[in-house]
Amino acid sequence: MAVVRLVAAAAIAVIGCRASEAGPGSGLTPPAGWHALPSLATAATDAARNAGIKVEGAEAWGEPARGCYAAWMGLAGGKAAPEALADQLVTSLSAEPSLAGITVRDVVKPAAGAAAGTLSLGFTRAPYTGTLRAQLVKDGHVALLACFWNEREPVACETACTQLVGSMK
Repeated sequence: MAVVRLVAAAAIAVIGCRASEAGPGSGLTPPAGWHALPSLATAATDAARNAGIKVEGAEAWGEPARGCYAAWMGLAGGKAAPEALADQLVTSLSAEPSLAGITVRDVVKPAAGAAAGTLSLGFTRAPYTGTLRAQLVKDGHVALLACFWNEREPVACETACTQLVGSMK
């Protein structure tokens, strides 16, 4: 259940916010022209903590003039197997009342029995469209990256998000 709260909190904060910087931890380099967005990182952290989730780090970047945003969070989740964590994450996105209107697509989950794995999916919640990737480890650590954009410059933002999400290890 902690993972359900974790994803709901992270998704609410990340998908529901318009714009923020964060602390070190992701090892990610934002796309050229993007800058740190501290208020988005803070909002995501606050939402996760309010849901009782331990946040190990958060960072956020974007190019608000184009409508491009990304947020990364390092979290301490449950000790479930990666495929179970993935199932809980996907289920929470459609079950959480505060995320009403979100559509999830192109879900790829980790293989059964793996000690670690990656969850990736696409999502839409007007006016945003985006992708989410989560690195899930059996010891309970989760690294979550959501990259999303609005209708201002969707092609440029999607290209930048594809690069950023693809760089996540």
